[in-house]
Amino acid sequence: MGCSGPRLAGQTERSFETSPLVPDTVLVLPLLFPGSGQPVTPATASLPDGLVQQSDITYRADRFPGRADIKELLEALLVTEGIPKEFGALVWIESDFSVGCYSHVGAAGPWQMMRETGREMGLRIDDIVDERYSWVASTRAAARYLSAMYAMFGDWSLAIAAYNCGAGRVLSGMPSSDCTFGEVDLPGETDAFVPRFASAASAYAEVELETEGLAIVWVPAGLDLRILAAETGMNVDSLMDINRSYLLEKTPPEGEAWEIIVPSPRAVNVLETAWSMNPERYSVRSGDSWAVLASRFGITTDALIQFNSGVSLQPGILIGLPESQRRPVNAGYVDNPQFFAYTVRMGDTMGGIGASVGVSSREVATWNDISSGDTIYPGQVLMLRRTGTAPDISDAESEDLPAESEIDIVTGGGRLEHTVAEGDTLWDLAIRYGISIEQIMFLNSLEGNTLSIGDVLLIRPE
Repeated sequence: MGCSGPRLAGQTERSFETSPLVPDTVLVLPLLFPGSGQPVTPATASLPDGLVQQSDITYRADRFPGRADIKELLEALLVTEGIPKEFGALVWIESDFSVGCYSHVGAAGPWQMMRETGREMGLRIDDIVDERYSWVASTRAAARYLSAMYAMFGDWSLAIAAYNCGAGRVLSGMPSSDCTFGEVDLPGETDAFVPRFASAASAYAEVELETEGLAIVWVPAGLDLRILAAETGMNVDSLMDINRSYLLEKTPPEGEAWEIIVPSPRAVNVLETAWSMNPERYSVRSGDSWAVLASRFGITTDALIQFNSGVSLQPGILIGLPESQRRPVNAGYVDNPQFFAYTVRMGDTMGGIGASVGVSSREVATWNDISSGDTIYPGQVLMLRRTGTAPDISDAESEDLPAESEIDIVTGGGRLEHTVAEGDTLWDLAIRYGISIEQIMFLNSLEGNTLSIGDVLLIRPE
């Protein structure tokens, strides 16, 4: 039986071509592009032209907010993953090309990924690195997600809809398996999101900017990027602005190598220097001074001197660097007037702190980009939303799990359970059963994405 939803009048097909070529200005040294198996992606992606006219926001090429080199890098990554380059317009809609964008529901980075979704797509998210803020890693993850959505629906407009509201919500709104976007019952936000994407993609395709290009370079584990900047003559602020996923301004200590982005003209020098320098200490050169070095490292002179107390600046002497003084990218709420900083005191619990402003511990965790099960400690600073209520901070803990109304629970067809088998992941189960990762976690009170073989998970309630 066909769909009975409203059809879009006067629709014609607009095709976005994919290309096997990476632009000459995007330099890759040395880099692997891990694919997602064999994604089911056509050579072209079509959207109805009628969607552009339905957008409540008109996107224009002359108002494009992104950097030319970042735009070009994202396009190269998307094309390599089999996604049309115009899908970079999603970043325009989601974050306005702001790498530090963080939503009130916990989505982060240029592609606005939730923590668990990001992890299921292979991103590392912890106190050292949060790859949702990596232009490279998050773009690959978004491409893999879009490929999976296209494989599921066979329609790019529905893949975009699923990117916004989740595959389960799209499936639950489809009266038959061969529906188009205009025939699916979707949330109002998604009904607006897909036409906005069509408008943004049309404008995005017309953006023409000149750039020298960026390079993706592999560097060693445990490398202090501030020292790398000083050793190669790069401005440390410029380097860190395009590598914000490294929250401590260092690559993690484990692993063989990590990716960083640098201007293409500097790529060869950066590659050679990174693998030959001391990764944790700077070797003093003739003419160096504390003030000059502090400026190169992006820290204060006093902090550098104090950390190297008793050291005399002589050529060849190795000096260390104190912890970064730069505000990490995941401290997104600090400048928001609706939020205020609270310093944890002895005896505080996350639930009790949440109760002081009338929310659950899960919301406090979301605001601070941590897990509700994480340990908090005296002196730690948490961001809290101003609610106008201020009960005593020692009030009893509030409920840890979110209300069911906060999650789109897919039902129908009776109760469904799944016994975890070897190799199962939350992402695999969400795709298999057409529901969201959040639904599985909520129904089974899961705090993380670790599954144990033999566990019985509730997939769909009565």
